[in-house]
Amino acid sequence: MNIKNRVAMITGGGSGIGHAVALELANRGARAVVLVDLSDNVHEVAKEINKEAGRAVADSIQGDVTKDDFRRHCFDVATEKFEVPRICIPAAGIARDALSVKIDKETGVPNIYARELFEQVLEINLVAPTYWALETIARIAQQRFRDGLGRWDPNEDMQGAIVLIGSVSSQGNKGQLSY
Repeated sequence: MNIKNRVAMITGGGSGIGHAVALELANRGARAVVLVDLSDNVHEVAKEINKEAGRAVADSIQGDVTKDDFRRHCFDVATEKFEVPRICIPAAGIARDALSVKIDKETGVPNIYARELFEQVLEINLVAPTYWALETIARIAQQRFRDGLGRWDPNEDMQGAIVLIGSVSSQGNKGQLSY
């Protein structure tokens, strides 16, 4: 895949896999990598990448990747500052470890894995990446329409790439019901 001079949007860019992928894309000649993360660290990571790349390639936006308005805002900012992102790597992910059922040792009362934790993991690890991918496709299609281009042609230059991320945590451990 040719990523030279492409704009990439990476959620979870403030740490872990997202951070590593952003650095690699910058080193391989991406025009811009837009890092999106809830943590304050996302800004430091962007500075680190710019320093290592020797150019202003990384930009950072802090916020909640599960929020639709925030996702649209990120694409608006990236498009205005660079161009429509054609690479999307929704790498934000969480694990909320707890046993499925845990019996209280004193009372014998069972405690069931908290629904809010289960829903939070699914929202961040499954629903949000799907909508970041869909937003990428929609923005590319919108730009093609504006440019007067028709349907995608497989013989054209790469129009976009979406890379969905997994991790070794997908193998599962005791207490990882929702992951």
